[in-house]
Amino acid sequence: MRVGGLHLIRALEHRLPGKAVDLTLVDRQNYHLFTPLLYQVATGELPPHAVAYPLRLATALAGYRFIQTEIEAIDVERHVVRTADGDLPYDHVVVAPGSVTNDYGIPGVAEHAVAMKWLADGEAVRKRVIRAFEDAAIESDAAKRKQDLTFVLIGAGPVGVELASSLRDLMDHTLRRIYPTVDFERDVTIHLLDAADRVLPSFDPRLGRIAMKRLEQQKIRVLLKAAVSEIRPGLVRTKEGAELRARTIVWSAGVKTNPLLATIDLPKAKDGRLLVDARLRADGRDDVLSLGDAAAFDYQGRPLPQLAQVAVMEAKAAARNVAALVRGQPAVPYVYRRKGDLIALGRTNAGAELALVRGSVVMSGLPAWTVWRGNYLLQLLGVRNRATLLMEWVLSYFSGRLVADAP
Repeated sequence: MRVGGLHLIRALEHRLPGKAVDLTLVDRQNYHLFTPLLYQVATGELPPHAVAYPLRLATALAGYRFIQTEIEAIDVERHVVRTADGDLPYDHVVVAPGSVTNDYGIPGVAEHAVAMKWLADGEAVRKRVIRAFEDAAIESDAAKRKQDLTFVLIGAGPVGVELASSLRDLMDHTLRRIYPTVDFERDVTIHLLDAADRVLPSFDPRLGRIAMKRLEQQKIRVLLKAAVSEIRPGLVRTKEGAELRARTIVWSAGVKTNPLLATIDLPKAKDGRLLVDARLRADGRDDVLSLGDAAAFDYQGRPLPQLAQVAVMEAKAAARNVAALVRGQPAVPYVYRRKGDLIALGRTNAGAELALVRGSVVMSGLPAWTVWRGNYLLQLLGVRNRATLLMEWVLSYFSGRLVADAP
């Protein structure tokens, strides 16, 4: 369950209590993953449970039903959601399955790189990093040790930039003091690759410049205009002819439409997202709504980006319209109001672009880091999760990060 779906449930809780409606949430997992903080699981700043929220708790509190199963298709003509455990008829359906990793058909991505999409991915990256240092600590061959401690991160969007910066922090403030036999200046290398001509290509250019300066300060090697052509075991090749050898390769170069949408016989955008109108209705139908990464909502001639903040805002609007349609009332248009972008850049450092009525303001350093932390703390649902997040942040800052490669 992506962020939009859970926020939809929480918004509906106050508009359609469980006694007034038969509402069912269906997901292949029984927890919601707060993906904006997944990179902190990968770098030991947070334990996995800090970014996972139990879906049964959310539905039980609202009086709704939860079913953990795989959705195979949605038949809009028969008004049925087909699952691995049987059909679920509906009067109204909201499609919010999120997106999946996009490998762009590049050979070797799925086989030889770790993605950054699911909770297991974050745990896998952390284990690989720690295991690389464990092996390097006793490796006598200098060339082998250097390759073991070379990390290639592909994709300089927000996930790749935050992961690279946080990975360097993990090394500088935790691993350096517990691996005395490792030469962190000579042996450790972090590469960040992207086919674009700047980091954070979808963000305000000012944020890109702030991020680039910070990455240079952290001695992260950024390779731009570097389109990956192939990934093999321990090797990344680019179309420009570069070859990078590394034990750990992480893929965070983009997302694509969830395959579930292909089963829905309704008009779609070129990228496969459902075309929705101003009321978030697919093909103008009152019985099918969509939001988040699954919906192509037109804004100034272009679909809204596939970002968590977009899904959260759309979820609130979708909840209003679902409640209205269930009661036989007309749906109302959703008006998108951009808030800006945030990017974490390591220990007490970040970049923030805050949208204003006219233009925007950009900040960096500690002020931006404070805004970033406060924003994500408030976005988490549940007092327990917020308290856990705050406590884990404090512990990781003052006592070091989680460095065991066990679950």
